[in-house]
Amino acid sequence: MRISTVLSLAGLATAAPVPEAEAPKFGIAPAGQGFFGAGQVRTLWNQGDHSNLGCLTNTGLWTTNESQCGTFVSKELTTGHSVKTFQLFTSAGPCSIYGAKFYCDKNATPFLFGLWPWPNSIPGVDSLRAGQYGLMATFGNNPPLKEEGPQEIHFVTYRETGKYVWLTWAPLRGGPILTPVPIE
Repeated sequence: MRISTVLSLAGLATAAPVPEAEAPKFGIAPAGQGFFGAGQVRTLWNQGDHSNLGCLTNTGLWTTNESQCGTFVSKELTTGHSVKTFQLFTSAGPCSIYGAKFYCDKNATPFLFGLWPWPNSIPGVDSLRAGQYGLMATFGNNPPLKEEGPQEIHFVTYRETGKYVWLTWAPLRGGPILTPVPIE
């Protein structure tokens, strides 16, 4: 689903969540629909059933607390390359990579992200990459425990324990207030 509404970052900062009777079930965006328009960056386990292990906050931290999931806007770029490239923005600012750390901040220079083109990510799912890297983890619990709060996320060094994740996309549907699109 493509979002036809033009979104502004100022609107993201003031948008209030829409109350729902039941929490929606988030999953993965259908193939070819990832990282377009507005959405949440979801963390899916790189093995087994590719479980949904949370999301990223507006500042780019990994959380399992659904109420802290950030709203991201993807700006697709035309670069003449065969791999789709894009930049990500939140109300906290542009998203970037510093060393191996993913973060979003008003002082960040927008990073040129791409989609993982090789078959070792989640089949049929668009996964974020930066250069040759895409698999991510924290140095704490993977996934982070709710009581710990959001944790810094970075490219895997294989010293981390627990589950490693791919960053994927859950699109949001438009209107003056954005609401998550449940993925079946």
